[in-house]
Amino acid sequence: MVCRRDSKWIWLVLMVSTAASPSIHAASKSATVGITAEVLPACSAGSTVPATLGQFGTLDFGTHLDLAAQVTVVGTAGAGALRVNCLASTPYRVLISAGGSGNVNARRMTGPAAAQVSYNLYTSATYATVWDNSIGVTGTGNGQDQLLPVYGRVPVQATPLSGTYTDTVTVTVSW
Repeated sequence: MVCRRDSKWIWLVLMVSTAASPSIHAASKSATVGITAEVLPACSAGSTVPATLGQFGTLDFGTHLDLAAQVTVVGTAGAGALRVNCLASTPYRVLISAGGSGNVNARRMTGPAAAQVSYNLYTSATYATVWDNSIGVTGTGNGQDQLLPVYGRVPVQATPLSGTYTDTVTVTVSW
């Protein structure tokens, strides 16, 4: 049994020890958290995704001994066809520049000694409408890849110097 005198003593020890001990305070620390979001464009274009995004490959007219007969070619995936992928219901337009000639109606590839081979690019297999840099081809996205073949034609013409003939056109996809 604890006597009154002992309980006063215990009470006194508790009071002194509580007063002598350091106060316990809540601690806090601040830090930052990065917040980010990426908004992707409504459309992407290229020959494949994502390896060659923005590239359409090469439309190759092949190798010929002469140009006494018309040469036609149709672009395929990774080789001159244009792949467009737009969100559903997003309208888009695809334009093709004139290339080095500066004239969409008279495109020319240039080869050895500045010799030239005439060619043109068309919107369909009828070869009736030149693919230009003002009207171009329009479409509406469906959320999937849409492959737009480019139809190329080299008309009958005098056979130039032997060698490789090239041109570069710029494809613009707008939405």
